[in-house]
Amino acid sequence: MNDTVTTKSAPQSKKRRRLVQGGLLVVYILIMVLMVLTGRRHTILIDNKDAPDGSYSAIDGMEVSIDNQESAEYYPGDRDRALVQGQRHTIQVTIFDDNTTIEQEFTVPLWSDMMIISVPKLVAGIEPWIEPFTMAEQIQEAQESGPPSGEMSFQSLGGVAPEEIELMQPIP
Repeated sequence: MNDTVTTKSAPQSKKRRRLVQGGLLVVYILIMVLMVLTGRRHTILIDNKDAPDGSYSAIDGMEVSIDNQESAEYYPGDRDRALVQGQRHTIQVTIFDDNTTIEQEFTVPLWSDMMIISVPKLVAGIEPWIEPFTMAEQIQEAQESGPPSGEMSFQSLGGVAPEEIELMQPIP
């Protein structure tokens, strides 16, 4: 009779163990998803530049804060970065000229490491004012606009570093 009781309780014990293991697996997966969503860090570039087509212009002076972090002052042509953690954030912009404050919430896409916020576009109400930042687009934009006035460009030298130019000069 002891053999009969043992064989009946063994399948129930295995079933219970598998249910507990399955439940723990689900809990671990939920914790991992929560950690990815709330723990991932992102770099936000805050940009205060004119539009290349002239559709909006840089703000003369402003103070910007993201998620109640320490605020920073920006003037035309400035760009700085802020490190944030998680997906949902709030940006607060205070414009010096008329002392107005604009507050806007935004969400960073999950797998995006770096985003750029164009504050002049945000203030003007032009969408999208937050975009993914890619180095290739920034290089292309810089090449299209050319060097700033009064500066020389060494792009036509075919990869020669500026320090090597002196070495290339003919000896008299």
